[in-house]
Amino acid sequence: MSIQKKRAPLLKEARLNPITPVKPIARKSIRDVVVPKRRMNNSALRFALRASDIFWVTALIMLTIWNSYIGINNKGIIAPLAAGTLGAIMFVITLFLSGAHLFHPAEDYIAHQKKVFFAAFSAIGLWLSTALVLKPDTFLPDGLAIAGLTAAIALFILHSLYYLQVKRLHERRALAPNIVMLGATASARRMIEENAKNRNLNILAIFDDRLSRAPASIHGVPVIGKVDDLLAWDDLPFIDRIVVTLPGLAQARKNQLAHQVRLLPNRIAFVVDEFETLNHVQQRLSEIAEISVHDITGKPKSGRHTALKRVMDIAISSVALVFGAPVLALIALAIKLDSPGPVIFKQQRHGFNNRAFDVYKFRSLRVEAEDKLAAQQVIHGDSRVTKLGRFIRKTSLDELPQLLNVLKGEMSLVGPRPHAIGMRTGNIESYKLVEEYAHRHKVKPGMTGWAQINGSRGPLHDAASVARRVKLDVEYIERASVWFDIVIMAKTIPCLLGDSENIR
Repeated sequence: MSIQKKRAPLLKEARLNPITPVKPIARKSIRDVVVPKRRMNNSALRFALRASDIFWVTALIMLTIWNSYIGINNKGIIAPLAAGTLGAIMFVITLFLSGAHLFHPAEDYIAHQKKVFFAAFSAIGLWLSTALVLKPDTFLPDGLAIAGLTAAIALFILHSLYYLQVKRLHERRALAPNIVMLGATASARRMIEENAKNRNLNILAIFDDRLSRAPASIHGVPVIGKVDDLLAWDDLPFIDRIVVTLPGLAQARKNQLAHQVRLLPNRIAFVVDEFETLNHVQQRLSEIAEISVHDITGKPKSGRHTALKRVMDIAISSVALVFGAPVLALIALAIKLDSPGPVIFKQQRHGFNNRAFDVYKFRSLRVEAEDKLAAQQVIHGDSRVTKLGRFIRKTSLDELPQLLNVLKGEMSLVGPRPHAIGMRTGNIESYKLVEEYAHRHKVKPGMTGWAQINGSRGPLHDAASVARRVKLDVEYIERASVWFDIVIMAKTIPCLLGDSENIR
């Protein structure tokens, strides 16, 4: 039989059963990913709820104890004060130990109130026992029991209200941090599986440069593009953490990814090798995240710091706006009389995580010369500045409307000064002159800052001045605390009054 005859059946079979071409994987587009943008800091919320419990429990216990102890044993104020303080401390300790302020997304109402019940009645038992041992001469069991039960009932009511509000926030995905992953790996799969049980994170998408080898999704989380797609994503400013999930053996790929994303203001973390051997069924994802990832761009501030800073921002800016209203009105009137045009100048600037927002200023330039992109920074004797504009810029009165930005939460009283989007130093966009430029956006921008009281105010006309400001801003972020903010605010006015060199 000839070779041609042998091949004939094979050719006939091939014609009858042609090879089906492999279809490309159908992936979701990056535009299909819904990113929650109206967010609240979960740590700050927990701190606020703890503070609320401490206030109400202490107030109710003190009031009830005082009413019970008046005129008893001729001890005056010492006995009720000592008894009430001891009870408040017991309640606070047991509430903290029970985890009553964690409010996990998967926790139901009954499970949460069991924690409160355990904490409250443990506190009452400890309080009565300790008071009996330490102060038998002033021990009034009825008074302490009534005060304890009053505090317990108040806690049940408060935590019912807390639970309903926190549940609404969880349903809107407003509390869990927004996460994207780099690497469609086994570690990514295990994190996603565990998160499906606890919902502690909003894992939104996966990016992988080896896209041809990656699946379309992992347990519902889409693999949507490469790292370059992530860097060009419009919603990147609303991502809280970028987690690199490559295994330890892929060190070269890890280094490459770190180099690509290291200059972003977003928090970046590597999953460490131990993560790959953990039993995720026996661990909460929140615990795993804390012990199994290593941040390479700094850790965020505590909920206490965030909450106190926000309270200070709201309190001071509100008081300043109320009592400064006559001054603001006079400046607005003077601007209208000095030159035609609107009183307020709005300009797009970069805020926290590179989020864009409109900053408010009193207008100091002629309307026809306004420069929304800050392509040409103000120089000495700049003809674009109005007569009144020179005065309000020199005294920084043009910045006062930014108190509204602070009240809205777009800015803080203290932080790196927000720069205009597209701002140029010479003929080059300022952010291109310093590699670490975006790191100054790891916190909210401020009306004043560490750079400003150290002489870096006004426009930046060369690369050296940009580098110096970025260095001072990053130094502030590393040292940031409420007390540091107070020091900076206290030094701001003397620095402004004594500054005759910087152009503003």
